[in-house]
Amino acid sequence: MVTQLDTLVARGNTSDVYRWGSDAVIKVLHSQIPDDWAYREAQIAGRVHAAGLPAPAVLDLTFVGGRPAIVFELIDGPSMWEQMLAHPEEIRKLSRNLAALQADVNATAAPAGIPRLTDRLRRNLELNPFLSESQRSATLDELASHPDDDMLCHFDVHPNNVLMGPSGAVIIDWFDAAAGSPAADVARSSVLIRPDAASSHLPCPDRSVIRAVHHEYLTAVLEDRRVDIDLLLAWEPTVLASRMAEPLGEEPSRALVQAWHAGRASRPTPLAIGIAGIKTRLSALAVHNDEA
Repeated sequence: MVTQLDTLVARGNTSDVYRWGSDAVIKVLHSQIPDDWAYREAQIAGRVHAAGLPAPAVLDLTFVGGRPAIVFELIDGPSMWEQMLAHPEEIRKLSRNLAALQADVNATAAPAGIPRLTDRLRRNLELNPFLSESQRSATLDELASHPDDDMLCHFDVHPNNVLMGPSGAVIIDWFDAAAGSPAADVARSSVLIRPDAASSHLPCPDRSVIRAVHHEYLTAVLEDRRVDIDLLLAWEPTVLASRMAEPLGEEPSRALVQAWHAGRASRPTPLAIGIAGIKTRLSALAVHNDEA
């Protein structure tokens, strides 16, 4: 039986991940994180894996050095982000794989016991320090107007949360998973892959790389046509406002606040601009193909 931590695999805002024997990893919560977070993540991840989705198996829930920890099966491979940085020529293919993985998750009814996404968003909106009381009230009203679906949303899909395992891509970090609208899940991923707000979870000195990933991801979403684009754009301000409540650092927070205010002032947001450009290009390609 393993009794001590091995090689550090990854370090995050809420936990560290270490090798745990030959075929597992262990995710140990930081001291400031509530103990029940480990139980919640283990419960959600276990139910998602049992549903046959690309998630690592939960092997144990234990304590290390007095801190709660989850033992997961080892997915032996680089993250999709590492793969993108090492092989830029694969960005188009990998970004489309990311969108396809997410679409498969969103096509699955949320397992019983998964929290509701609208509840999670409401808590964040109530805590958002950048909103005035009137803005908070209006944003909560907008949240209440959105469809409250029962589909599975990971709500943290980005290339660093996908591992390229020997049997295929696997999505990790299911703590934020919830039952909700696929359009909200896609809007969240668009926010997470924004070049000006992705420095913490997609580290890269060249923002053009992140920009390319964002473009190819959105292109795949539009071509797949499983998400209503008007609904996606309607969800964006709510998702932005929720993300603003998270501890992101000065630069990402400022970028998201600016994008949120642009939407409130009826100016095009980065997502709207990106979608408009992709639509124009796809229409031009369709005309070209018809004429050929």
